[in-house]
Amino acid sequence: MITLREVTKEDVIPLAEFLSAGWTMRNTTPETWLRRFEIWWNANPAYTDLFPKGWLLENGPSIVGFIGNLPVRFIYRGEIKTAFAAVSWYVDPSVRGLSSLRLFSEFQKQKEASLLLFNSDNPDLMNIVTKNKFKDYIVPRFQTKYFFVVDRTKLDYIAKKFLFCGELPRLHELAAFIKRFGLLTCACLYQKPVRPSPDTEYTASLCTSCDDSFSHIWEPYLHACDVTLSRDAKTLNWIYFSSIHPNKRLVIQCRRSRDNSLAGYMVFDIQQKTVADVAMMQLMDMCLEKNDPRVLASLLAFAIGTARQHNAALLSVWADSQETELYFRHTFTLRMDVRQHNFIRFSDIHDEKLTVCPTMIAPPRGIDHV
Repeated sequence: MITLREVTKEDVIPLAEFLSAGWTMRNTTPETWLRRFEIWWNANPAYTDLFPKGWLLENGPSIVGFIGNLPVRFIYRGEIKTAFAAVSWYVDPSVRGLSSLRLFSEFQKQKEASLLLFNSDNPDLMNIVTKNKFKDYIVPRFQTKYFFVVDRTKLDYIAKKFLFCGELPRLHELAAFIKRFGLLTCACLYQKPVRPSPDTEYTASLCTSCDDSFSHIWEPYLHACDVTLSRDAKTLNWIYFSSIHPNKRLVIQCRRSRDNSLAGYMVFDIQQKTVADVAMMQLMDMCLEKNDPRVLASLLAFAIGTARQHNAALLSVWADSQETELYFRHTFTLRMDVRQHNFIRFSDIHDEKLTVCPTMIAPPRGIDHV
């Protein structure tokens, strides 16, 4: 008989073993999942013992299904609210069907939730969440990703990531493939270097924590949003520095030389299977004061140098403002359409005329969980 209950502290070790053995969770170990649980619940500034950690399906003594519950601070018209993101929803193939939906139903029943979050680009899961009154918000805002070729000698990797997008093109995709081929050829032959401003007003560097200046720089942007991820220092430190592999998430800051005040920053993930593999350095989050192109150039030049140090063949970025979009379009030859789906359902908020600002890094995409 299949039963359902909340996750307890005693479940974490058998749950880690179950998830690491799951066929979709290959390349993980029980230790990987224990580290994730530590990040999701113990290190999370939004978590308290009043919130469920998640729910389990059991078949007798055996775990056969799980959905994690990840609280995160959100802002609703200036007020801090708690949102809950569904993470690592996995059910053993032998009991899928209605049992899977029981887990998702339990996630939706939470009375403490002001917002429910679900991020996925899987068509089957997208159908499920939209049928359950989740609304789809597309990110990034301009739905274009830009690439800088860091190492032209890694053409096999670059072709796999940009030209083939991980798989051979289908017949109806040939036109897009030919277009990407032309862009890649132009980039390899004529790509311009990205150089910081010749003056010494700004200095870029890696940082290891966020102070209040990282929150303050967001204030003008948050005022334009009725609903968005909280950018308080505790939440930012949790999202930026609580990675399973801390050396794979890098925060690059740009400060004014005259007074060391923060002018902007970017957060990148290094995507590679092992340290020895060729990588791609991908933008996850950013904030620029007044969208200053000199700050943007300083951050990008430093990011490209950092990418070379980490054996990255490509650097990918996207824009969050019209000014940044125009800068990228002028600077980068390689570009690709991209649509990532953030699903949000409001529980205790009933105003339909809300300005919702989804983010590329909002959980579960903001925490290394899968």
